[in-house]
Amino acid sequence: MAPDRYQKALAFILSRQHFGVKLGLRNIRRLSADLGDPHTDYPIVHVAGTNGKGSTCSFIASILTANGYRVGLFTSPHLSDFRERIRINGRKISPEAVTEFIEYHRPQLEKHHATFFETTTAMAMWHFARKNVDIAVLETGLGGRLDATNIVTPRVTVITNIALEHTHILGATIARIAGEKAGIIKPNVPLVTGVADDGNEAAVCFRHVCRERHAPIFFRRPGDYEYWFDGRRSGIRIRNGVFAGLSAEVSLAGRHQAENAFLAVRAAAELKSQGFHIAAISIKTALATCYWPARFMVVRRRPTVIIDAGHNPAGFAALADTLQERYPGRTFDFLIGMVGKKRGDQCLRIIAPLARSISVAPMVEERSDDPYHLIARLGRRRPLVRVYPDAPAAYDDLMENSRPADSIIIAGSHYLIGELADRIRRDGF
Repeated sequence: MAPDRYQKALAFILSRQHFGVKLGLRNIRRLSADLGDPHTDYPIVHVAGTNGKGSTCSFIASILTANGYRVGLFTSPHLSDFRERIRINGRKISPEAVTEFIEYHRPQLEKHHATFFETTTAMAMWHFARKNVDIAVLETGLGGRLDATNIVTPRVTVITNIALEHTHILGATIARIAGEKAGIIKPNVPLVTGVADDGNEAAVCFRHVCRERHAPIFFRRPGDYEYWFDGRRSGIRIRNGVFAGLSAEVSLAGRHQAENAFLAVRAAAELKSQGFHIAAISIKTALATCYWPARFMVVRRRPTVIIDAGHNPAGFAALADTLQERYPGRTFDFLIGMVGKKRGDQCLRIIAPLARSISVAPMVEERSDDPYHLIARLGRRRPLVRVYPDAPAAYDDLMENSRPADSIIIAGSHYLIGELADRIRRDGF
């Protein structure tokens, strides 16, 4: 296939961004019907939540793959390659498949004025059906109730956690946001959630919706698992359920990733109860080898360079906790880039006590937050702060002036990591 055909197909996909975010299911249902409703050809695990969606999806897909299944995985956003969004057993969709979908189905996409995300969702569902996957794991894009992925009826629903995010769209309270996420709960389909059943607003919402829809619900309980860290590796010990007694290393660092791994195991237990073959030994292998980039990912040593796509306050809190666990007593040089409306100023305040310096740069992404806005609320007691004209200039300056014992943390938006991917790749990404 001529390379320019793929580039033309990709340009068409990216051009759909001018339609913006179009929440609602009528459009994607009509588009999907024109494609033959491919999502009905295979079972699905549907995952939503504020943080940890992608990691949890990756853990679930890894567990299923380790048990011999052919597994489709749909996530967003991508870091540096559009094809990262659609994978089967870890392999990205081919340029040929992307091109075929666009060239063949462009009339339907144009007829329905499909957005970028609707186009990508339809492509994933089509590709998984075409490649005869045994099961697919789908991550919601925004919210849940009106998200384009919500045309599916899954075998298991997962909602990782609830925090304030996209408040201008989803609502300004935990209760409102939980209500939007709960929109993916389907009648008689079990819900696995990292939310604790302690009377908080999200738990009350989920319990109410599950009662209405006769959906079994499995909240996170204090004794479900034990997190361990031996100074170098970390993992979980399952304390109850069908996999009680299982102890496994978790490839992704931090307590928050242990929770994501446990949710994946709990979802796998539900699939096992429905007849899927899930072996404990395969779960151990899957959790220890799961690859999900830009999550506390050490890409270089001497100096230490870590990339982390924690893009909101909850993500930065997890980053700060993991830094203190893994590198106690150390201070860090941060390079930060944020998308607007992600409360980036609050993110900076979270990591400021750990910072020797904070470098902030705008991104090419049009929604990039203003660096001066980000640093304005740090207050007087703050580390050295630098503002750069762009992210590559900031990265090059930090690397050029670093010493072997220094620690550089590149954190924030996925778009920041994507812009720096070529440079970071030289160091192991």
